[in-house]
Amino acid sequence: MLTLIIGDKQFSSWSMRASIILKEKKVPYREVVAGLDWPIKFTDNGLIPINAKDEYDLPKEPASGCGCQVTQLLKLDSTKLLKGSIVEHLPRVPILIDSDTGAVVCDVLSISEYLEERFQDYPCLLSDDVIKRSDIRVFSSHIHADLLPLMSGMSYANSFRKNYKCSIPEEAHEQLNETLELLESTLKRKVKKGWRGKFLFGDFSVADAMFSPMAQQIRGWNIEVESEEINDYLDALLNRESVKTYLNEAREPYLLLNETVKDSPAWIARHYRFWPEINMIHNCEKDVFHIIENEVGLSLFNLAFKGYTRDDIANTIVKEYNVEKEIILEDIDSFFADIHPNKNVENDLNVVV
Repeated sequence: MLTLIIGDKQFSSWSMRASIILKEKKVPYREVVAGLDWPIKFTDNGLIPINAKDEYDLPKEPASGCGCQVTQLLKLDSTKLLKGSIVEHLPRVPILIDSDTGAVVCDVLSISEYLEERFQDYPCLLSDDVIKRSDIRVFSSHIHADLLPLMSGMSYANSFRKNYKCSIPEEAHEQLNETLELLESTLKRKVKKGWRGKFLFGDFSVADAMFSPMAQQIRGWNIEVESEEINDYLDALLNRESVKTYLNEAREPYLLLNETVKDSPAWIARHYRFWPEINMIHNCEKDVFHIIENEVGLSLFNLAFKGYTRDDIANTIVKEYNVEKEIILEDIDSFFADIHPNKNVENDLNVVV
């Protein structure tokens, strides 16, 4: 059985690539999400607060995955195969675990190569054509290793939010233009070679899976693309079922937020993600967190996140705890004022311990 450990779908473009490759291979697998960038770190002695990014104790790594803490990954691993694997030295998602062979792979291209070798009777994401296969590998390697300024300056995570082209750094702009030129020349070369299909090298391949987050970035950052061929390719890629499904799941937190009335309890609650193990809510955009310390507060947050109005929350709490509605309404107003996303908060991370 295959297990794929990924990061939050709205944050990790590397996880998106691995997930799409597995979906396109049509190999049965289960998916486990490891939340990224919580303001704590996992240790053998429990949870320890952190006050700066460099306190995560993550290894220096290339831009080929999202760093995770080993202890967090071990906690998620029901197979018990991560312990003693290469992941202990290179803890980054996505991670593929094959419980049938004992293999643990923590790099997108390595995952792709492993799947091609291990599951040869399933759809091939390279090619039987030796030239096409080498082209796919070269293109995929370029995406894998050479586009750090573009990845950071025009980030995947921010592509789901409102953005403006003027906020893209010059170096990222340069790489964007180079990438668009590469796309256009690759698509024209495909025609000259007589390779039929909507994608970079004809049929959908690893190269398209590698480029898929960048297609989201181009559209999400409202980049104007003049080439009709490139626009047709981006449309085909973003409408591919595996890609579209993943991106819809990644957009869900923002869609839920946009469905709510500004300053309502639901609008406030949906600025946060929730970690039930320690009752922490975390606004990743502002790096602000709160620990919900009692059952009533937890109920208020959960009901609001589900979309309950202020009055509906009050009526539900009145029935559950048998208290006066006027008191509950005051508690609701106070609770959501305290966690309002526009409120300036200086977190004391020691409250986690």
